[in-house]
Amino acid sequence: MIQLLQPFVALPEATQISITFLVVGLVGIAFNYIGGLLPWSAPFLAKYKEEISLSLAAAVVGLVQNALPGAYPEISVLFVQLVLAALAAAGLFKVFNKTRASG
Repeated sequence: MIQLLQPFVALPEATQISITFLVVGLVGIAFNYIGGLLPWSAPFLAKYKEEISLSLAAAVVGLVQNALPGAYPEISVLFVQLVLAALAAAGLFKVFNKTRASG
């Protein structure tokens, strides 16, 4: 018999916090960009930036947990952690290159 529903894969709390940090940072960058293009929107975006970014972060965490295959939860969690580590390493290399170029 075919199983239609996949089991839910729960991410560890540290991984959920990492995804939240990433989403909050991306929303902040996007709001700064939009505020630069449309100066009249900057006060509104600044007022609701925290609420919008945390709501989006919760939605992204839920989406990731539901999208991961439930047959191999350990491998799924490790893959998400690998992607987060790669993004963090890319960000660190970018920061190091900026400091080396300016110093």
